Amino acid sequence: MTLGLFWLPVLLLMEATASGAEISCPPGTSWNGGFCQENEVPDSDIDSGCSQNHPTLSNIPCSIGEYQYSAAQDSFLRPLRPTENERYRPPEGDLSHLGHWTGPANQGWIFEWRKLAAVWGAGTYAWGAYGLMWLADAPGTDQPVVDPEAVAQSILDGMERRPVEIGMAPAPLDADSDSMGLVGAPVWMWVADAGPTTWGPLEESATVGGVTVTVTARVEHVRWSMGDGAEITCTTPGEPYRTSYGVRDSPSCGHRYERTSRGQPGTAYEVSATTTWTAQWSASTGVSGALDAGSLTSTAHVRIGERQVIEVG
Repeated sequence: MTLGLFWLPVLLLMEATASGAEISCPPGTSWNGGFCQENEVPDSDIDSGCSQNHPTLSNIPCSIGEYQYSAAQDSFLRPLRPTENERYRPPEGDLSHLGHWTGPANQGWIFEWRKLAAVWGAGTYAWGAYGLMWLADAPGTDQPVVDPEAVAQSILDGMERRPVEIGMAPAPLDADSDSMGLVGAPVWMWVADAGPTTWGPLEESATVGGVTVTVTARVEHVRWSMGDGAEITCTTPGEPYRTSYGVRDSPSCGHRYERTSRGQPGTAYEVSATTTWTAQWSASTGVSGALDAGSLTSTAHVRIGERQVIEVG
């Protein structure tokens, strides 16, 4: 007698069972010796409201374990767990080359789909075809679709960051109205209140849909616009000036004016300090990235005069 191809999978499964190999069935089902059977099913006289697009597959369960029936896909769907999903997300996912992810990289989710192959009566169901697909949302499930980068952006938006307090020698007029520097003399600039909210680092985490995202933000550099056209970029908060230093250049962030501020509004140069922030994020799924954290600006005013030379005759 020649067996048809229909019996080949059954024979293979019988051989596997006979040899002691473990049979793995989807959650909510168990192996009954011939196929994966639903553990608990509704009474056959009750209309489940779900019907697969097949003449003999009506009044089927609307959910089987983790799988939820989707009429739109005519399949049972299970959203992959976050760690599984990230493997298919392009371009970083090590399985993205398989092409299952067909939508935007920052949107959607990968689902496992399955179809019922047959229904022989109450409690007698068998799975058939299965595979993976990308969907823009999660139809028929309550699984949150987590975009780690969006979570990171939300964390960054909630971080308290403030413009710096400007420290200078000569002192800004805002701090000492009688202060005046001299043309050609060293000017020192520094961040007077360097700390987590003005310079960093700031680190915060949040967990959404089982995915934990951590964001670390800090100042990359501060750009000093001196009011005379000069711009100085410093990667440290700078060194505060002390009178004991005498007349010397700042070791980290300084300037020398070549002309007075006489012609400037209020006879003073407007100095601005703009801190540029950077943020790095990482997720418990193994993915990571960077965010544009923006910049913050403070202003102050400094008066620069000329050294008076007195001739003695």
